[in-house]
Amino acid sequence: MQRTFVLKQILLALLLSFLGTGCRSNLSSDSVRIHAQKSVDLIAWLDPTNLPEDLKNRDPFFQQMVCKELVARNEIAFLLSSFDTLKDSESRRWLVAGVLGNINDKRIYNAFAARLNDKEEEESYFIANYLAKRGDTNALAILNKHYYRYPIPSWQWSFTVELFGKYRYRPAVSNLVDSLNAASLNVSGAACNALHQIFPDSPRSFKGPTEAEKYFTARLAENARTPVQAD
Repeated sequence: MQRTFVLKQILLALLLSFLGTGCRSNLSSDSVRIHAQKSVDLIAWLDPTNLPEDLKNRDPFFQQMVCKELVARNEIAFLLSSFDTLKDSESRRWLVAGVLGNINDKRIYNAFAARLNDKEEEESYFIANYLAKRGDTNALAILNKHYYRYPIPSWQWSFTVELFGKYRYRPAVSNLVDSLNAASLNVSGAACNALHQIFPDSPRSFKGPTEAEKYFTARLAENARTPVQAD
């Protein structure tokens, strides 16, 4: 019985090893192929419908690998030109969120600042978030105005909530207090941390979200009586 069990364990380990090797080989092969492509072709590949037939069964991780390659090439002028001409919404999303959004460059900052808008769309969100990461108060104001209304996952929005705290953006306090009881623990946790940063003298812990909401609501009322400009 014990020998049979050990044999099964060995066979299972071998099977997992072969599967792992196959996955790694596939990823390696894809990486080599992506690296060999011209940048203009990689931009086209951001739209899954433009992939060669043998690549069309790939999951979104493939597009992430394409984005990583484009980021590494750092061809800012080309990327911004592509952004100006791309029409497909899927490609634009990958380009903004996965490529341009991961490159710290003044030219991208300026291009995004010129495109900052009030639309509650995914692309508009990532443009505003890029700017907000760098402390742009206009972007923070836009994100606060459209707080939690963008068509993005809650975990993504939690990163934005953290920015209100990082830059001690007091106009967002009301929204942050409302988020303390958010269904998403990512958002509620980020809101609490942000409020702690805005009010550094606040208690480090509370018995629960209700107590935290009561405390910061009082601080909000106090802040309304003696308004303070955003840092």
